[in-house]
Amino acid sequence: MQVRQRYVDRLVLLAFGSLLLTGALAIAYVVMDIAWIGLFLSAAAVALGLASGGRLVRDAVMPFRVDVDAHGLSVRIPKLKRHLRWDEVAAVVLADVPGTIVQRTLRGPRLLLVPAAGVSLGVPLPEESPVDGQPAIELFELGEVAYDEEQFAVDLALLAGERFHQLSRQPIEPVSGVPLRDFPDQPDRARLKRWLDRRRAVLFVGWYLLVLVPSLSLTIVATQHNELLGVIVLVVALSVVGIVTRVVRRFTETCRGLLDDGAMIDESDLVTGADAESPRTSLLSGIVTVLRPGRLKGFGDAWVLARTADEKPPVPLLLLTDPRTGLPRGRDDLRALEAVLRRSADERDRAAGRHLDELASRAPAAVASPTMPAAEARSAATALWDASKGVARAVVLLGVVVTVMIAGGWVVEETTIVGPALIVTAFVLFLVWLAYAVYRVYVLLRALLTIVGRVFR
Repeated sequence: MQVRQRYVDRLVLLAFGSLLLTGALAIAYVVMDIAWIGLFLSAAAVALGLASGGRLVRDAVMPFRVDVDAHGLSVRIPKLKRHLRWDEVAAVVLADVPGTIVQRTLRGPRLLLVPAAGVSLGVPLPEESPVDGQPAIELFELGEVAYDEEQFAVDLALLAGERFHQLSRQPIEPVSGVPLRDFPDQPDRARLKRWLDRRRAVLFVGWYLLVLVPSLSLTIVATQHNELLGVIVLVVALSVVGIVTRVVRRFTETCRGLLDDGAMIDESDLVTGADAESPRTSLLSGIVTVLRPGRLKGFGDAWVLARTADEKPPVPLLLLTDPRTGLPRGRDDLRALEAVLRRSADERDRAAGRHLDELASRAPAAVASPTMPAAEARSAATALWDASKGVARAVVLLGVVVTVMIAGGWVVEETTIVGPALIVTAFVLFLVWLAYAVYRVYVLLRALLTIVGRVFR
């Protein structure tokens, strides 16, 4: 068997690495002449570019070949170049990446190599075999190579025999789970997303014009009058901007998060997520309530199923009606939830069940699901549109970084604290923005490749 990296992945690594290197050099060139702070930022930018972008470029151009046959393994990857006979290998282990279930789902399992006793690979062995705790080295993650996971395990088991250990675990949905439909259905779902996007855009413009720009303007005016006063105003301004940003983000993202999360009923629990290890909320524990429109900010006309706790704000769990129109979700979903809440010994749960019964009485019957090809095509088109909007948001957010940089450059020659502090803040914001922009471009490329793959499939 031959294991190779996907050419598209190598190309993406090369492009992103080159982007990081170019961005770091551009920052260094722009800020080098700004007194001592310029030298510091230039050195930091070059160091960051070499550490991150340089590594990505190296991984993209370095050879990546792993050949396995009946005689052993031939490994030629950046961290190890070695041919090993099977008698020099104690074990090869396919195991999940340590971390949360989300990380394992996104990254996939990894292949660990455990050398036999007395065999030196000439490189450190930083990992630990989950089989017996022996020192091991990670060769690659399956998400990095062009090989189906199931077929990879079959082929490797055939060649490695007893040395191969399959320890990766895939998320398994509960057998008793009753999945709830995505809500709202198309095309109301697309209309709701556009409604949320418009509201987010309005809030962003208001935040920029009424919070960020006035805060920076006051800082500049105060600094030009007295530097100590400017420092005080800067600290207050950063605190205000941070607090308002957090409030606005919570206001805009909480409802969107419920829209994107799947949900199911597993016996008496509501599972919000796509697998069995997703967050669970017992529907029989007296902590579930139904909130009418207006009780939660940012949810429009939505009725929301929420979890309550003493002296804490409610935690929204599930949209019961459309925030844009107020129309309830499918009758079957509401009846399924009401049937569980009805069994509770706590009056609060039964009260929530009565609210659900009220909504179910005016809810529409379930509509037929689209056919699989149509659903896949619609999903791919929606993913491409969402990815395009993500790239557009990244472009708009660059204006925030530029605004902070301009404010710092305005007073950098007149002060020793405020100007450099604003420039350092802008530099940190740029690094965060760069990571976000790279991620958004990656998502867009992945969506484009998905559609291209459907066309030529």
